[in-house]
Amino acid sequence: MTVAVIKAGSPQEAKRALELLGGMERFVSPGERIMVKPNICAARPSETGTVTDPELVGEVCRLAAAAGAEVVVGESPIHPFRSSRVFPRAGYGDFRERHGFPLLDLDSEERVEVRVPRGVAVKQEVVAKPVLECDGLINMPVLKTHLQTVVSLGLKNIKGVVPGKDKLIVHLNGLDQGIVDLNTVIRSRLTVVDGLVGMEGGLGPTNGKPVRIGAIVAGDNVVEVDAACCRMMGLDPERVAHIRLAAERGLGRLDGFEVVGDGIEAVRRRCELPAHPDLNRFMITGVLLRMYGFVRKPLDRFLGRALSGRFGEVRLEKERCDGCRVCVKACPVEAVTMAGEFPVIDTSLCIACFCCAEACPRGALSRA
Repeated sequence: MTVAVIKAGSPQEAKRALELLGGMERFVSPGERIMVKPNICAARPSETGTVTDPELVGEVCRLAAAAGAEVVVGESPIHPFRSSRVFPRAGYGDFRERHGFPLLDLDSEERVEVRVPRGVAVKQEVVAKPVLECDGLINMPVLKTHLQTVVSLGLKNIKGVVPGKDKLIVHLNGLDQGIVDLNTVIRSRLTVVDGLVGMEGGLGPTNGKPVRIGAIVAGDNVVEVDAACCRMMGLDPERVAHIRLAAERGLGRLDGFEVVGDGIEAVRRRCELPAHPDLNRFMITGVLLRMYGFVRKPLDRFLGRALSGRFGEVRLEKERCDGCRVCVKACPVEAVTMAGEFPVIDTSLCIACFCCAEACPRGALSRA
């Protein structure tokens, strides 16, 4: 397996990264239907480090089309954001007109329930049908931090094939193992990481600080690409639970793979990282949630009073909050309600998934 790491100042340099891997022809064949899966999680331009640069996506689409593939782009943003608002504000509103490739709103497509034979946290999941119908998937994440999973790279980006509110199932059952489960059934044939402008800090993946890294990373194995990106950010991939778990389950390696191009040292930048979110290991499991009706009162007392500090709490910065209520819609266990103009988190219900903080458009919610 090989990972190409290049210094890059423009999206057009993606071709050089792919040539180091043998060219796009190695990954797609004439007549194949290829889906390109960027990260368009929120209504932010690529200059913020939140979403994949649309020009980079267009360039990769052109290379795949030149190799004879029929190319479509597909994405589902963070719940409860609507694609009709997110795509234009992220720079994708006229993507088809500018680049000639259709952009599918996966939230509006037919949904299919798929079995996850090797599932640990997720035994079955709903996936947008076009993802299952394509012959191959090109995964195009952004190089950025994440307040719960430390980083959001290729493995994490696959969560976007799950439409709408169904994404929350992964959070409820165990995010790290759930990410790996999805990657056992939705395979990335090629991963191309947008490191032109990434994101650092404890409020990623939507409200962190943009950082101009000037890199493109590509490879044929998503785990190894993610591991290389971690090292670029000054992070041992062993510290990232879902990447380590993916390696342990045979999806790729954390080291021992070949790196070609300019190399990791040429683009290394020690990024500001979130604190390692160990509390995800203590998160309420799906089994426990199903039993919740029977154990609610004692569990409320146990979580809300005895161990709330250990499980982590959501912090609200009122000066940033505009009362938009997005956090209320984003919470998978209805722990967030409004008290006047501001949200209130019921710590007896909160499972520390931080979906509210991830979805907050103004970065008013974070991990305490």
